[in-house]
Amino acid sequence: MTIQEDLENTISFLQEFIDQVNLGLSVQSLSEDDYEALVYDDRSVLNWRGKFSHYLHDDSFHLGFRLVAEFQIDGAMLGIYVSINGYLHIFLIESMVRNTHGHPLNGRLTTLVVVAATYFLSLREDGKGVYVVEPHEDLIEHYEKFGFEVVEGNAMYASFQSLQEVQERIMSEFLN
Repeated sequence: MTIQEDLENTISFLQEFIDQVNLGLSVQSLSEDDYEALVYDDRSVLNWRGKFSHYLHDDSFHLGFRLVAEFQIDGAMLGIYVSINGYLHIFLIESMVRNTHGHPLNGRLTTLVVVAATYFLSLREDGKGVYVVEPHEDLIEHYEKFGFEVVEGNAMYASFQSLQEVQERIMSEFLN
């Protein structure tokens, strides 16, 4: 299978999970219009424009989350899967609703990204782990709760095995 087919399978799996836990969210790969909207979204603090070449990359891995009945993206992530070495590099994870306490995505974006990344890696024969590239210093402790560890080069890393363990915990918390 191609990376894009695995991305579509990952989105289907994640949507089923979201529906099962009744979050009222929709997940899709980002369209070019979605990406442009993120660049100009006043709620965004990350440099989506500066990472556009990653979005255009053949091995791009990107997700957008929104309320089912809404058009506006409420959270997104962008990464590239490097099949040569089996690592997913996540460059941007951003919640646009981080200050909207009643929103179903608030406080759950990293959880959903971990579920998606773990499932995606399970589809890849050579999937080894995930790097969060240049994480914001305020989020390092948060990412550590999901099995990521600080490594050289201003990045955090979680192996596929540690992500699987975290996903099992996530699934049991959400489904019980």
